[in-house]
Amino acid sequence: MFSLIFFICITVFLLVRLNDILGMRIGFKAEIKSSLIHGEKSETDIFSDLKMQETIAELSKIFPTFNHQDFLEKAQKAFEIIFMAYAEEDKITLNNLLCQRIYSAFCMAIDDRKNKREKVEGLVVRFISVEIIDITINANDVFLDVKFVTEQSNVLKNHLGEIIDGNPDYVNVCTDVWCFNRKKISASPRWLLYEIKNQE
Repeated sequence: MFSLIFFICITVFLLVRLNDILGMRIGFKAEIKSSLIHGEKSETDIFSDLKMQETIAELSKIFPTFNHQDFLEKAQKAFEIIFMAYAEEDKITLNNLLCQRIYSAFCMAIDDRKNKREKVEGLVVRFISVEIIDITINANDVFLDVKFVTEQSNVLKNHLGEIIDGNPDYVNVCTDVWCFNRKKISASPRWLLYEIKNQE
């Protein structure tokens, strides 16, 4: 019984976060930082913090082919695909990119929107910055927290095609922190979205 209540609480929390992050992000202001994707900084420059450097070194031992620049480019692509798949109610694509716990929350949010006969039309206009801000390594898993600062356009419409929230001509600056997960021992090289975190 306790496990069921706990799961419901987690699901409700994830749904609220999904509505906040992948729903309507109108008028949100964010601090803009320089992008790491197209820069020419060295590993030391990018991860100046000693602890982060040590963690990156440990991560490279676990995944010898890991390259932070390549990872960030793939994380950016994953952000775009997940963003659009959620708006287009594409559960198959989401299932390939999300861990099960958060995939269930995405599906519930999509189903809720369907029941209300509402539709989201969203677009990631551009990425201002993408950066790894934290790395956690435990016995079985590796978790990478990635901070995305983007410009987005989001509109919510009813079944008549009428705009009930948002403005198609207004671009919002949004800050999101997504946690990606990969098993230490796995046949799959993919990093899956594990959690969407609060941005303090």
